[in-house]
Amino acid sequence: MYTYRKNIISTLFISVILILFLIFFNPSFFQNSVEQKVEKLPNDIRWVVESNEYKALCEKVYAELALKTKKLHSNDRQAIIMDLDETVLDNSKYQVENFYKGETFNMSSWAVWVNREEAGLVPGAKEYISLVRDLGIQLIFLSNRMDERLESTKNNMKKLGIYDEKDIYLLRLDKKDKKHIRRQEVYEGINRMAKHGSFDVILYVGDAMGDFPKNVTSDKTYILPNPMYGKW
Repeated sequence: MYTYRKNIISTLFISVILILFLIFFNPSFFQNSVEQKVEKLPNDIRWVVESNEYKALCEKVYAELALKTKKLHSNDRQAIIMDLDETVLDNSKYQVENFYKGETFNMSSWAVWVNREEAGLVPGAKEYISLVRDLGIQLIFLSNRMDERLESTKNNMKKLGIYDEKDIYLLRLDKKDKKHIRRQEVYEGINRMAKHGSFDVILYVGDAMGDFPKNVTSDKTYILPNPMYGKW
């Protein structure tokens, strides 16, 4: 029995020595392991996280938006309605974490994620938002994030350097508070928009068809690529 236990202890000791050797003298071993793990991400998430194509597409959309916005700008009662998630805020980190935990989107984990205030920036969004403000056009962020997490959302925007107290946020109050209801508030200056008045919405920016009114022409709608989730 003593010999058996001694052999186990010796084996464990040798294993620890080997691990330490790999860490100090062959760090690429662990780097390769991490890279292999990243490569196992689903194509949709990996495309957003790693590809140059995703970045190029987003920047191209925002570049075209900038040109269009300059042409349409005419007065201070104009507004642009923008979605937040995957339009301004990049939540791919949440998707990556879910994948490695073996989970899919759910409201509980999403609420925790939003409150962490760790979303990144969609490429091109910051520069475009800066342009819109310089032109004096009202930014209205119309998102299906719950209104109870408004402060967390604003804090995330502050961390990214894209927050401005003049922006208007119309987040979701409850399940019945659909986007078309909030858009109507903007058009008519009612309910939450009563203190701001009505606006002429000149452009809509989002990542899903639900971000756009059905009766608006396509030249007023700009869509960002988002293969990670949606209603298809």
